[in-house]
Amino acid sequence: MATLKAILFSGIITLSLSQCKQSTTTTNPQKQALPQMTKEEGQIITAREISVWEYSKTKQLDKLREILADDYTGYFVTGNMQPSDVINLLRNSIFTSYHLSNINVKPVAENVAIISYHVMQDVTGADGIKWVPELAAASTYVKRNGVWYSVFYQEMPLN
Repeated sequence: MATLKAILFSGIITLSLSQCKQSTTTTNPQKQALPQMTKEEGQIITAREISVWEYSKTKQLDKLREILADDYTGYFVTGNMQPSDVINLLRNSIFTSYHLSNINVKPVAENVAIISYHVMQDVTGADGIKWVPELAAASTYVKRNGVWYSVFYQEMPLN
């Protein structure tokens, strides 16, 4: 009798388990899709990043400051800087030229995107020392109150 009960119990469990559906959703964050961004939003971020360089070159530092968020941090080859540090550095630097290439904008969260690119620059600091001429750079932009602001920048030498 115990054997019959065991067989019946085993059959009921097997039947119950066979009726369960496997979940097709995943909780693996590596497999979750990145948010979508319109082409226009990507163009706005690209234009703002190019403006950072142009305003630096043409000494329109008040306009540059409007793009940098109050909580901006820049990790430059020469060290970490807050917005006021960046403005002070650029005030006495001489920009002869710059060129951005391989620009890529990647949304990473709602109202957050990273723009990465290569830059060739001809810049001399106030101390007379030439800056690193070829860099890989990336900026993180956050959309606040409908405006994209740079909150983080990092660069590294390509050579």
